[in-house]
Amino acid sequence: MTAEIVPGLRALGMNEYEASVYSTLVGLQKATARDIHEVSGVPRGRIYEILNDLARRGFIGVEEGSPSSYYVLDIDVAFDRLKDDYVRSLDETREALKSLSVKPRLPPDSFFILRSGWAIENHISSLFRRVKRSMVILCYNPEFLRRYYTIIKPLERKIDLYVVVRRREEYADIRLPIYEARGTVIELLDARPVNGSVMEGLRRDECAILVDGRDFLAITTAGSGRHAVIGSDMPIIGYLQKTIVERLPRA
Repeated sequence: MTAEIVPGLRALGMNEYEASVYSTLVGLQKATARDIHEVSGVPRGRIYEILNDLARRGFIGVEEGSPSSYYVLDIDVAFDRLKDDYVRSLDETREALKSLSVKPRLPPDSFFILRSGWAIENHISSLFRRVKRSMVILCYNPEFLRRYYTIIKPLERKIDLYVVVRRREEYADIRLPIYEARGTVIELLDARPVNGSVMEGLRRDECAILVDGRDFLAITTAGSGRHAVIGSDMPIIGYLQKTIVERLPRA
């Protein structure tokens, strides 16, 4: 009767014995500790401790007597309160984390590799959301711009945006400030942003993004896998972004 319910209750913070006792009492509606012990299989020595704890937490009620009986309180009320408590706890934890005064910094000249698709998407969204002044996108594949066009396009009105490509004609249908690389910037596009010494076996580059002279993201794929290298607070990022912008053709 309770086999399917117990895992769900455990996910809400109950241990196995608590989940078994509570789901058993829901089925019985009202019962003594002995009845619950016999049906649930929970050791008799633990029954009273568990019942008293469930009562304290507002899941069940107690009818005093000899012996005492236990009954289930309104399930909707109990679970709505549980949901409210959980959401409040999440909000409090989030605010506490945001208020921490000590912010870890990346070591100088360091980078990290992201191999999770979710992590990459999350980092891309974070970069586009927090950019304040300027962004340079070295684009190796027009599909990247098409994929993120709806979130890149609004940035054109807010920041200095530069999309740098090897051959502008391949991007003719994309309405963004696109610049065709010249001189040393061409060499930068021809060079792979993520070379074999960093991520061996990667073959198809998507883009490299430099943000506000402090954040760096390079995305590339191998087969069906997608990978990214990220860096932050590295002096070379600011120098590289400034150098690229200076060498772009004037609009």
